[in-house]
Amino acid sequence: MEQSELLKKINGDLMKAMKNKDEFRLSVIRMMKSKVLYVNARGEIPDAEVIKILNKYGKDLKESIEEFKKLGRTTEADNSAKELTVVQEYLPQELSADEIKVLVQKTIAELGASSIKEMGKVMKEITAKAPSIDGKLVSQFVREILK
Repeated sequence: MEQSELLKKINGDLMKAMKNKDEFRLSVIRMMKSKVLYVNARGEIPDAEVIKILNKYGKDLKESIEEFKKLGRTTEADNSAKELTVVQEYLPQELSADEIKVLVQKTIAELGASSIKEMGKVMKEITAKAPSIDGKLVSQFVREILK
């Protein structure tokens, strides 16, 4: 197995940031790369898995931003927000709430799910189709439709 396309892009952008002496961008890209290599030291990992890792990193940053805002630490919140924008460049475009609802309805119809007991199966199918999808929103729509 070879490196994923996304990891190759991260490596290429790492080199660009070094050449451009863009310290902030360089540190964020290094962090993303280290999170991926922590999972697989050789970087032999599929794009879907890299997206999951970066998604988790983005989610952690969003939580940090909220915490910093609650504590009135605007500088840290702004830095985390800037960091998040760099991470989001590597993630697929997020679906809108309406698009997620349509995907949930389609998946439920495809699977023939009819009760809340099948929620796990539906959730698994949806996250396989769209790894960077907002799980909370999906869960909410699945519950609404299958209740």
